[in-house]
Formats: sequence, structure tokens, C-alpha cells
Amino acid sequence: MLESLKILNGRLALIATIASFGAMGFGYDNGWWGSALGLQEFAKKYGKYDSSKGKYALPSSYTSAGTGTGSAGIIIGCLIAPFSMRILGRKKTFLTMACLLSLGVVLELTALTSYWQLVIGRIIVYSGIGLASNLVPLYLSECSPPNVRGGLTNAYSFFNAFGVLLATLVVYLSDDLTSAWSYRTVMIIQFFVPAGIFLSYPFIPESPRFLVFRGRLEEAKNVILMLYGADYNADAEVNLLQVQLEEQLEYHKATSMIDCFKGSNLNRTVIAMGIQILQQAQGVSFINNYLVTFMGQLGFSDPLRDMLIITGCGVAANISCFFIFDKLGRRLILLIGAVGLAIMMFGVGGVTAHGSENLSKSAQNGCIAMLILWYIILHISWGPAAWIVSGEIGTGQLRERTVLLASLGSFVTSVPINFVNPFIQAAIGGRVTFIYGAFSVVAIVFIYFVVPETKNRSLEELDEMFQERVPIRKFPSYQCRGVAADISMVEKKREAELAPKADTELVESIQDEVSHV
Repeated sequence: MLESLKILNGRLALIATIASFGAMGFGYDNGWWGSALGLQEFAKKYGKYDSSKGKYALPSSYTSAGTGTGSAGIIIGCLIAPFSMRILGRKKTFLTMACLLSLGVVLELTALTSYWQLVIGRIIVYSGIGLASNLVPLYLSECSPPNVRGGLTNAYSFFNAFGVLLATLVVYLSDDLTSAWSYRTVMIIQFFVPAGIFLSYPFIPESPRFLVFRGRLEEAKNVILMLYGADYNADAEVNLLQVQLEEQLEYHKATSMIDCFKGSNLNRTVIAMGIQILQQAQGVSFINNYLVTFMGQLGFSDPLRDMLIITGCGVAANISCFFIFDKLGRRLILLIGAVGLAIMMFGVGGVTAHGSENLSKSAQNGCIAMLILWYIILHISWGPAAWIVSGEIGTGQLRERTVLLASLGSFVTSVPINFVNPFIQAAIGGRVTFIYGAFSVVAIVFIYFVVPETKNRSLEELDEMFQERVPIRKFPSYQCRGVAADISMVEKKREAELAPKADTELVESIQDEVSHV
């Protein structure tokens, strides 16, 4: 762990923080929307008076449309992402994301009378978030050393969770306001995300692997030295990355979306999409968007306060993920996490199955405890792991497209959940959690039979192992050879200087081998 902390230097940590502003925007928008649905001023502005309950409420159709169209916006952003990242580069895509977020927030704030203008603003905001969901994990995985890649890519999940916590806190503090500012204040604070990206844009470097792919080798060397330190042998790594790229282009050429479903790339696509789909199916959208209304439906006295406690615990727990994914690995954490998520959802369903009228105070406290545990387990397992694995699993030539397909899998899954959940929740109450618990059981089977361990492997080593069709359970012990092994050697010895002469001979020998294959 101490060695990892030395490698995870201040420069890498700063880049991860800046790059993850988009993830914070994702979490914040999810958090404020799900929490604002419980604000009376928000319901009074955009909803209708419910005489049976003696208060204003949004119709289920409004709730469904407002939440579901956000997912549609994410899908739009996901479709834009691979083209933007490949044509403009990773860095300029951050700027595109900030522009979309700014435009969307302006539309939300100026929706003084029209609920549907607010919905359009959410679509545009979520288009920027769709870009972020593709860009940030991929960018972080390309900039990270293999033995801290899990921890660094976890920044996406951490700032996503922190954004949810911040939004929940702001909504909770605004709950006592008796004017439109109770929810408009929450909307205004969204501006901190694009503002942060605009201000920090000059400090964001381009991805070194993207620069090698574009043939901008000197720029790639400068970025590597900036990220890993002046003593790191950037010449050796850039040359080896170039050789590996040439080898991939010659013997494993893949450039289209269809190639993601051919040969060994099919396995990688199934893994990336499967993890993202199952993350959503286990109840992420339900918790983020409907937990406040769910607790209110079951008679909880202060659901906003309870939501604040739950999200705070999740953020605190997520801090451990900066270390555990590179120590324990992705596969084990995903398996244990799915078991825990299933137990908590089944527990909540069992307690609340007979409705709120029979729910005692102790039963409510039990539900809160299980929901807190569910949120903690999510944020030390499936929350970060879905983005870590999808960001690292694709081959270099198809990485943008693999992340696109994974993100689409996640958000396409969330669309029917967001549209249908309000109606199912209204019909069966707490038993809706049995559905999400059942998907956790499916997730256990999927991880056990499909997902290999990828910790401490360079992206190039993963390329070799998938192309060689290494069995899942042999991934940890497999010995890579050739260019992938040499790149890994350079990356894992970043604290030691390599002799320039030796490096030159090494690269020349590898190039000679490739030319004679």
C-alpha cells in the first residue's frame, strides 16, 4: 500500500480530481432530482393538489417523464462520446461536456412556468453527463499506472457519490424555505461543475495513449513525465506503446462497432456491458431517484434527513476503494458486494411487504439500517467497480466504443426502471425491492462465470490475455510475454531509472521481432 501511495502522487491525484468534476455533476443532478421530488415548493410549482393527502404532489406521469428523459439525455451523450474523444481528443471533450452542462442548467433555471422546459434542460444536462460517463473512466484508466489504476479510476465513483451527498444536503437545508428558492438554489449550485471544468481546463493533459495513437510522440513523453515524475523513463514507455500499437494494427486490426462483437473482443464487450447493466438492475436508479418518495410512502417521518444519512455513509465508505480494488482485486469485491446487496434488498422487502400502516418505529429503523448498509456495500463494490472494469477492459483500438456500449447498457437499463418504477412502487409498495434483490443473485452468477481478475495488469497485458483466450481463473497467474510484458515492466519500475542504452536495445530488439513475425 505504501508503494501505491508513492506512485499515486499529487499530480495524478489532482488530474483525477479535475477529470472527475463531470462525475460530481452526474451525482449532483441525480441527487437533487430524487430529493427535490419530496420538496413541497417543487411539487406546488410543477404538480397538482392532492385532496386525499392534503398537499401538492407530482403526478406519476410527471415523475416518470422527468426521471426517464434524463436517462434519454445520457444515451445521447454516450452516442456522441466516442466520436468526440476520437476526433477532438480526450481533453477537448472535457470542454464539450462543460458547454452542454452549462446550457442545460440555464434552461432548468429559466423554467419559471413550464415543467417541460425543465425536462428539456435535464436532457441537455444529462447529455453532458453521458459524455462524462464515457470520458472520465477511460481517461483515468489511460493515465494510470497498473498497480493504482483501480484506485485512481475510483475517483469517478467517489465524486459521483459526493455529488449525490452534496445535492441531498442542499435540498435538506432548503426544505424550510417557503418560496421557489427552495429548489432553485439547488439548481444554481449545479453551475459549480462546468465552472470547475472551465477554470481547470488548462491543467488537464491529453491522454498519453491517445497521443501515441495519433503519432504525437513528443507530446506523449511530456505528459508521461508530468504525470509520473521527471525521473521516469518516458522514452522507453512511449516507444513500447508505439510498437504495441503497430502490432495491434497489423495483426488484430479493429476499428468499427461491429468489431466489438467479434473474436476475443466479444468477451470484453459482454463483461463491460454485463457489469454496467447489472449495476443498474440491482437498484441504483431506484435508490438515487425514488428512495425519498419510497420512504415517504412507507410513513418515514423525515425521509430527506434519512437520505442524507444514507448518502453520507456511502461517500465515507467509498474512500476505502482508493486502496482495496488494487489490493483485493475487482472480481472478489464484486462477488461479495452482490451477496451483500441481495441480502439488504430482500431484508427491506420482507419488512415492508405489508405496507406502511403496519410498519412500527423499530421496523422503520431496521429499514434505514439495511438501506444504509446497501448504500455502503454499493459504494465499496459495484458502484466503483462497474466504471473501473468498463474503463480498462476494452482493447486500445476499441476502448472508446467498448465504454460506449457499457454506458449504453447501463443507461438503457435505467430508462425502463425510471419510467416503470413509480407505477410498480405505487402498486406493490416495499415489495419492489424483491425485484432488485433477485438481480443481485443474477449478478453473483455472472461474475463467477464470466469476469476475470484484472488487478495489477497493464492495459496491454489485458490485450494479450484476451487475444490468447486465457481462461478466467488463470488470469492472476498468467505470465505475459513480448511487448505487453515489457510495457508492464517499465510501468511497474517507475521508481527506478533504467539505463538509456538498455532501453534502446530492448526497443530495437522488440521492433526487430515484430518485423519478422
